[in-house]
Amino acid sequence: MIDVKTTSQSTVNLKVYDMVGRLLEQRDVRVSDLETTTIGDRYPSGVYNVIVSQEDSVETVRVVKR
Repeated sequence: MIDVKTTSQSTVNLKVYDMVGRLLEQRDVRVSDLETTTIGDRYPSGVYNVIVSQEDSVETVRVVKR
């Protein structure tokens, strides 16, 4: 799950890339739905880059799934 702290109610765009740079998943999620949104539950163990963007703000998080 992704924990996003924001005061904006704009949708949040999530993109998940593997370490080769392939886009595995992309979705737009409402801020109110983020607490219940899971990502990567079907992915094999590995390292992934998750790009979280909302309006002009973009954050990249490297995630290790064991």
